[in-house]
Amino acid sequence: MEKLRGAIVGCGMISEFHLKAWNRIPEVEITALVSRNFEHARKRQQQYAPQATIYTNYREMLEQECIDLVDILTPPEVHREYILMAQEKNLHIICQKPICDSIDSAREVVYLLNGYPKLFAIHENHRYRPWFQKVMQHLEKGTFGSPGFVKAYQHNPSTPRELYKQKTRLGVLLEHGTHLVDMIHALLGKPFSVYATLHHIDSALVGESLAHVVYDYQDTSAIVDVAWKSGGSLHAGFMLVGDEGEAYFDGSMVRGGVNRLVITHGEKVVTDERGDSTLDYEESFYLLQRECIDRIMDGNVERVTQSGQNNLRSLESTFAAYNSARTGRVVFLEKEAYVRH
Repeated sequence: MEKLRGAIVGCGMISEFHLKAWNRIPEVEITALVSRNFEHARKRQQQYAPQATIYTNYREMLEQECIDLVDILTPPEVHREYILMAQEKNLHIICQKPICDSIDSAREVVYLLNGYPKLFAIHENHRYRPWFQKVMQHLEKGTFGSPGFVKAYQHNPSTPRELYKQKTRLGVLLEHGTHLVDMIHALLGKPFSVYATLHHIDSALVGESLAHVVYDYQDTSAIVDVAWKSGGSLHAGFMLVGDEGEAYFDGSMVRGGVNRLVITHGEKVVTDERGDSTLDYEESFYLLQRECIDRIMDGNVERVTQSGQNNLRSLESTFAAYNSARTGRVVFLEKEAYVRH
């Protein structure tokens, strides 16, 4: 069977992990790399895709290459344009989160691709972390009983290196916190209400650099706590407390260091294991991309977990937090709450 021919669009820091994952998927060959910075693309070509042709213009690549899918890794302000250009070419589309940098644009894109016969997926991979997959499995098995409290937090002791993240008006909540919001959605579905506060603690950033968000459900509260700091220590982890059991994860949500996952049911320790955060990070890219290709191969593209429609729900909860912080009030979301997707 012929391989699916793919293009990586954007060759910044994150492209390394996408390319590593694609190289593990035998049904795919990356045949084009697109970057405004030719040297960035050449570096990725030499490291991971010697067979790929380099382009500095996305439209030119679409006109010249015979490809099946695009993997869009650009800054969010061009996501709408690039997604719709790929739609015109009838390509399978995977786009880095967030869908767009405004909720109105994100809703428009999802609406315009409603019924699209090819794959349209958002690369939001935190819920694919192997340790988190175990937490979700135990929740489904009933290990925790009914969850009463969930918290996901990541305080990075450094300013993000990407220039666009330093200059963007919407900061750490959209660029990093939305990962954790999506994890909450994976466990609990859409919340009933949200209250949030945003703060500027890193003067190198235009947008907010600390966000504290509380989501409420009928019988559960969930906290998302994220920060980019110019120094200090890493503080990161996850916890879920239910009426029959608990999960506790100590370690980075991103790369670096050893982590530990403890799961209990009553007084019994069900799981107590250590892992490598960098390996977990890389594996989550593979698991998401593997699922996307599986759905393409079996013809059920609408069933992909991170479809545009499904991911839009998490993004709506993120922007509701911005509305709460702006107004200083609790924001109530639609009453589609309490239903996991």
